[in-house]
Amino acid sequence: MNKKNKDHIDMNVKVSVIIPVYRVEKYLDRCVKSIVNQTYRNLEIILVDDGSPDSCPQICDEWSFRDERIRTVHRDNGGLSCARNTGLSTATGDYVTFVDSDDWIALDTYEYCMFLLKRNEGANAIQFDVMLTSDDTAMPAQVEEQVEVYEGKKILEYYMDSCTRKSGGFSVCRCLFEASAAKRYSFREGKINEDMDYKFKVLRDCKKWVVSNRVKYFYWQDGNSTSSGKLKTRDFQLYEAADELYKLCQQESYGKIAYLGEVKKARTPFSLLSRIAMWGVADSNINEKDITKKLTKEHRKKLSILLKAPIPFSRKVLSIMFAINFPMTKWLLSVTRKVNA
Repeated sequence: MNKKNKDHIDMNVKVSVIIPVYRVEKYLDRCVKSIVNQTYRNLEIILVDDGSPDSCPQICDEWSFRDERIRTVHRDNGGLSCARNTGLSTATGDYVTFVDSDDWIALDTYEYCMFLLKRNEGANAIQFDVMLTSDDTAMPAQVEEQVEVYEGKKILEYYMDSCTRKSGGFSVCRCLFEASAAKRYSFREGKINEDMDYKFKVLRDCKKWVVSNRVKYFYWQDGNSTSSGKLKTRDFQLYEAADELYKLCQQESYGKIAYLGEVKKARTPFSLLSRIAMWGVADSNINEKDITKKLTKEHRKKLSILLKAPIPFSRKVLSIMFAINFPMTKWLLSVTRKVNA
């Protein structure tokens, strides 16, 4: 951001940054440093220690002592959603945003958000892009800035359409929300994929959403581990999350919102099969042969919906291959990974 842009930013707007913390002692300092060193200084930084059994509680307290903008909340372990809800209940800022404690953000992230708010009067939400990386020195490619503005019901239509076309669109960590909308709702507790319906509800209450292609959020992926990608028992909660989102979409009559909710629900077996194909299963109570057979049967029933849906061509091809011969497709993917390694 240049000085000219900075001069036009309202520095009185307070941003609440909610950071759930659990078993991330290796990464927590990196995350917090990227926030306390923001070029935009009017921040309320809320570290929610979710009963972490490592040194995270002490690290959080040390940061609170070092920077008066940081407040640490210690709570019994309840999971990511509980920690986020705790942060929401204590946030006092004009805007709210979330950062996962093993990730980090560009140093001008919130200054850039303030600039977009200034440039787009009446905006209730800002979204920037995300970069997945296993290199904490990685820098995003320099691309020409593209900013789109969506208003009214077009917000939900774009949200569902973009999430259908590419992964990661449901994440709340790439967004800045007006606090009045963000605090009106809570995350479903004890569940995964909790972003999906929460973000839908918040955006439903927004009048204007500004979406930028600038990468400001860095999502950490451990390049030395594949275990995190394996299918786990809790991953079947995706059915519940997709169903919640489907119900919300069916309440909307505008454009393609209801249809895109149906597509998202239809993609659930495919998404779970994709994890098995790429990484296998993690939990011993999951019989890979049996669950693959069941998911493949469900996937075949939904195949016609996916082939007509606005999803990438490569995913349509993979959908067909899963339906025809999943074991062979899994083997081909493993060979491809070995060749490209």
